[in-house]
Amino acid sequence: MLMQKYLLTFLMAASLTIAFADDSRPLPEAGSILAIVGNEAISPSEFKAFKSRVSAGMQVGETPLEIDRNLLEALIDMKLLLREAHAQDIASDPVFQKRMDEQVKSRLLKLYRKRQIVDKVLVTDEELHRHYRATHRDRALRLGGIMVETREEAQQVVAALEAGADFQQLARERSLHQDTGEHGGDSGTYKLRDQTRPTIAEKVFHLEIGKISEPVPFSYEGQKGYVVFKVLDAISVPLESSEQRIREELISWKMATRTQALLDSLREEYAPRIVYNRIPLLSRLEAVDGSDLADSTAKKALCTFKGGQIALADFLQNAQRIRISPRELADSSRVVALLKNIFIPERLFLQEAKALGLDQDPELLDFLSRKREELLISLLRQREVDQHTTASDEEAQAFFDAHPEKFTSPETIVVTEILVPSDSLAHRLKRELQEGADATPLAVQHTMREGSLHHSGNLRLNVYTQAFYPSIYEAAQHLEVGEVGGPVPTGEGYSVFRVIDRGREKESYNADTQRRARAYVKIDKAKRGYVHYVRDLRQKYSVTLFEENVAEMQRLAEE
Repeated sequence: MLMQKYLLTFLMAASLTIAFADDSRPLPEAGSILAIVGNEAISPSEFKAFKSRVSAGMQVGETPLEIDRNLLEALIDMKLLLREAHAQDIASDPVFQKRMDEQVKSRLLKLYRKRQIVDKVLVTDEELHRHYRATHRDRALRLGGIMVETREEAQQVVAALEAGADFQQLARERSLHQDTGEHGGDSGTYKLRDQTRPTIAEKVFHLEIGKISEPVPFSYEGQKGYVVFKVLDAISVPLESSEQRIREELISWKMATRTQALLDSLREEYAPRIVYNRIPLLSRLEAVDGSDLADSTAKKALCTFKGGQIALADFLQNAQRIRISPRELADSSRVVALLKNIFIPERLFLQEAKALGLDQDPELLDFLSRKREELLISLLRQREVDQHTTASDEEAQAFFDAHPEKFTSPETIVVTEILVPSDSLAHRLKRELQEGADATPLAVQHTMREGSLHHSGNLRLNVYTQAFYPSIYEAAQHLEVGEVGGPVPTGEGYSVFRVIDRGREKESYNADTQRRARAYVKIDKAKRGYVHYVRDLRQKYSVTLFEENVAEMQRLAEE
């Protein structure tokens, strides 16, 4: 329960807005309030607003009354923490001010981009179909290839083929790509454009059946060379197979185009000018934070524009945010590039956002108000609890020994997978697997999965790789070793597979697991320390709880 209370108290930091009023103000009648913290009253309406922002999963308790009691305790704790943050004047801490300033800029930029760019970009069905055909995603190709060492040899292959040489025979005689060479260069699989290396796709997907490509750079098992491809066959592919990728490409292109047009107009409006003779000042700094800059120098403009400037200190703050090194600051061309490509565009967008009044947007102000209090409590916790929390080697070792489940790799399911373009082929392969066929040669012959042949068609499915193969991961969860799964529709085709192994392994105690164990210990100690710290605040500030009013509020809610 202590940990649940800790989580509720901390996570709700972003959901509470408190204004510290004069403690001499008169209190409401006791019958209309639930609790008093210092000289601040918690009314039923304030409690209900607080409760509405707490997800159902965070509302713990055996009965509705117990749930409300726990939530009220959390609200009291939040008020205590914010009162203490106010008493310690954490809002004046430079770290707080810097983080808050970053939040303001980040959120305002996000709102401006949404309103002026994202919301104005639309993709029509006609545009989807046009791009689908223009990028040749309406077909899957079966390719043949002949790999040789040099471009000159590849040109010789092209000349021989154009003179009438037999492609299959030439592939058997000359191709360095063993997997396909012995099959006359035939890859044996149909691949979509998005399943093909971009350097290959742009050279072959516009070709008709029977046509050959110009030499394409290629690497195979660490060996570099050139491949001459031939389109052996093609099958039609529906828009749905690549619609998401097409939509993303169009949106990305339209957003980039609109962003550039918007930026060009703002550059014309605000006329930014870089003060080039001040750039050398940055090369003398030993740290990106500019701590060795005199205040007068830090305030000098590195760029001016209508209505404002980017001072040296502003530039360094932004450079530190994106982790620029002092060595990069010594490169004047790098500084100019950062200004032109990142910092000036950001500042112009911010300037325009304010000119449009977006800095007064109610949702933005509400977010920043909640973020302000979250940061206040976070810094208070760091100052009073976290920085005093340590973990010894002995404690780390003891935690490792006592919690083997935290140092055991997640269950991994190893499958041999075959990814094919059609549902009918997938069902045929599944039947072959169920009848006892070896999955590995079938994968080598048929799979379209890029790179999986280096692992004999095997995929390792666990919580770390789940995002890459979500539908396959889900289908494999309830299968035993040896069982066959699929066909599973994916964005790339249809997948069938055989489970060949599943299990978990205990990690050994080494430098990495010791570091993780120490972190676990510190987190656990900090949580307990935080709970005790909040308890101490209840001794520092008076807290009065009106249990009968809480019960009455619950009774009225049930009527």
